[in-house]
Amino acid sequence: MTSPASPTTAPTPEPTPEPRSDATSAGASPAAPAAPAATPTPSAPAPSPAEPLDRASAKADSGVAARRSLDVRAGARRAVSLTGAGIKRLRTLLGEIAWFACLLAAVALLLGAVLVVLDANTRNALVQAVLKAADWADLGVFSRTAGVKQFTGDGATVKNAITNWGLGAVAWLVVGRLARRILTPRA
Repeated sequence: MTSPASPTTAPTPEPTPEPRSDATSAGASPAAPAAPAATPTPSAPAPSPAEPLDRASAKADSGVAARRSLDVRAGARRAVSLTGAGIKRLRTLLGEIAWFACLLAAVALLLGAVLVVLDANTRNALVQAVLKAADWADLGVFSRTAGVKQFTGDGATVKNAITNWGLGAVAWLVVGRLARRILTPRA
């Protein structure tokens, strides 16, 4: 018994049409016999260069240009979308950094005001560091010595620190919130 994969007979080559001479094609009489053309005897049928060798190569040849162009377009779209996502992440990160920096400035002002109210030891290194940070964060506008509101009399130093540094902390929080809202992209 033979399997379908192994044919029992060799394929027969198809006869090739005989080439026509110019005399026959130009209108000579059909009765004139043409010289027989010498036909080569092929040992195995060779595929023509126009035909692919198998189905896979035919499929590959037919869709190569279309598939490549689709792949390039899809890659370009993916790159643009990744770039857009990267920009959104960067803007979000910058918004968070701005908010955190403003929050630190507000905390420095509030801690400085608390230390002034508690009449902390100004020779302590930690107290000095917090007061220097608060002096830097007040930007001169909310200074406890020449700020927005100046008090005189008993407890003027404490009142100035609470009022001016408190206003400065609120201002830092508002600026930080606005910066975060501006920098962070909308969903």
